[in-house]
Amino acid sequence: MSSSTRAVFAHRYMRIILLAAFCAPFVAAVGYLRESTRPVEFAVSMVAYALAGAIVALPRWDGSQFPVLPTALASVLFLVAAQQGYSATPVTLQAGQTPWFHLGFIALLFGLGMRRRPGWAFVVWLGVSVLSVSRWPVVNGVIMPIEAYHVVGIAMVLVTWMVERQYDFFQRRRQDTQRLLATARSHDEAEKGMRYASNRRVDEVRRLAGGLLEQIAKDSSEVTDYDVQQFRLTEAQLRDSIRGRSIATPYVLELTRAARARGISVDILDERGSVPSPEVMEATAQQLAAILAAAESGAVTVRALPPGDPTAVFIVHDSQDPDADPVAVEIADGTGAVSVF
Repeated sequence: MSSSTRAVFAHRYMRIILLAAFCAPFVAAVGYLRESTRPVEFAVSMVAYALAGAIVALPRWDGSQFPVLPTALASVLFLVAAQQGYSATPVTLQAGQTPWFHLGFIALLFGLGMRRRPGWAFVVWLGVSVLSVSRWPVVNGVIMPIEAYHVVGIAMVLVTWMVERQYDFFQRRRQDTQRLLATARSHDEAEKGMRYASNRRVDEVRRLAGGLLEQIAKDSSEVTDYDVQQFRLTEAQLRDSIRGRSIATPYVLELTRAARARGISVDILDERGSVPSPEVMEATAQQLAAILAAAESGAVTVRALPPGDPTAVFIVHDSQDPDADPVAVEIADGTGAVSVF
């Protein structure tokens, strides 16, 4: 997740907080410069310190990982500032002392951590700590730890590192939770869709075949040829409702039933999978009604073409008369414009 942004690290006041932390010791250092016995080294320390602080604090805080080049430059500049600052400051035996840049040191570690560069923050901490420890005096063979501000520094590095780790952890948990919720909603919607489709199918079967099924169940009289014909017509309607799906409206099913009763073969096929526009549906019903009304024999095929095809519905009537040409009707997708061939 290193390439993503972290809103928690993009606070609008972050620049102000860091600049204040960097500026306070810099202002105080102006007075130390006048009293320093090595003003050149002290001035170099201040300039390097100011540049390092500006590089870390001033760029936009957008929550993304800070680029490597400015990160490395700021780290090197601060190490130069620390080395020159120590070089310009004489060693004393006073315990608990701190260099002039120690507050900026903590601010830099915090800034690098919040810029999502904890590794570089650790490098700066290690370098400054080595410079500090190398100055500790030895009295009677015992090293005197005269500075301890590094403890706060390493604590700052660890805290910012842990903040990012915890942020990543909670982000992953949040994404997992959202994914589980989305999956649950998807399954719930699919289940609802299946229930709706099942109920719709039951209602359709009841509407088309309910009367005949009730007749079969309750009427014990002999089945006539007319009854057999009605059973076959109803079976064909049920087949149309399955294969024709979106274009097999109740009106179209009644048209095809009446045509089959006159001996015309009718097939309805839906390769589209989605309901065409109202203009297409209206044109389909009108053209099919006209073709079936004029047909005296033969076969009629109604086909809804796949999405993306400029033709939404294609109707063909083959009268099976060698002297007559088939009639083809194309209905344009969207507009419902009719073309007869």
